[in-house]
Amino acid sequence: MTAVITTKRPNYATGRTEISKRLNLRLVNIFLGGVILIIGVYYLVNINDLTVKGFALRELKSEATILASENLDSEAKVMNLQSYSNLNDKVKKLNMVAAREVEYLSDNSTALARK
Repeated sequence: MTAVITTKRPNYATGRTEISKRLNLRLVNIFLGGVILIIGVYYLVNINDLTVKGFALRELKSEATILASENLDSEAKVMNLQSYSNLNDKVKKLNMVAAREVEYLSDNSTALARK
């Protein structure tokens, strides 16, 4: 048996009261249950998505810290290789001779090349 909301309205033209059935409560309950179910599924999907994004964010943060430490190590290695003492030792190992007197050639002629 379904519950129906009934209302009584007086009809002034005929002088009788009319009974009108307006709302079926079973349909209202089914509708509200469906809405609650849809909202619940939507909530679960959003919570699941946020959880997955949280795990991905944690993994990316740990990867970022690893890359930052690798970057610092690489920068330290570059600084060490570019240091003056390191370069000075490498120059000494090459057995180069220092330049003493430099002579520059100069050409004072005003000749031009022609085709």
